[in-house]
Amino acid sequence: MRAREELGFKLAATPSAIDRLCEEVDRWLAECGLHGDRFAVAMLLRESLNNAMLHGCCMDAERQISCQLSFADDWLRIQVDDPGPGFDWIRERNCRRSETDCHGRGLLILEMYADDVRFNERGNGVVLRRRVTGGQ
Repeated sequence: MRAREELGFKLAATPSAIDRLCEEVDRWLAECGLHGDRFAVAMLLRESLNNAMLHGCCMDAERQISCQLSFADDWLRIQVDDPGPGFDWIRERNCRRSETDCHGRGLLILEMYADDVRFNERGNGVVLRRRVTGGQ
């Protein structure tokens, strides 16, 4: 694994742009030797990007999502920001969902796969941290 890596993206709020970004990040993870973490990172990345596209950008392809990834010292950091109004993440954190609910499981997914989940005050940006181990 390399000592430190960073990637940054601006992407249109479309499913195809999210798919392309996730494919690129998956290749980057493989190149960095993070094979064992690829599924968890894909879950974190897709969930945060989909939320930004659906809720922050209202599926408007003219709006852009910002995404930065970096890792150092066995920690991967993902930051996703959108231009939307945000949401009341404190209220949502206190409203626990079931894995069988059809909607509203985003926080549950983020908390399952990240070691640390932090939203900005406005609720239109999230920073996810995950300890990465590499391996197969």
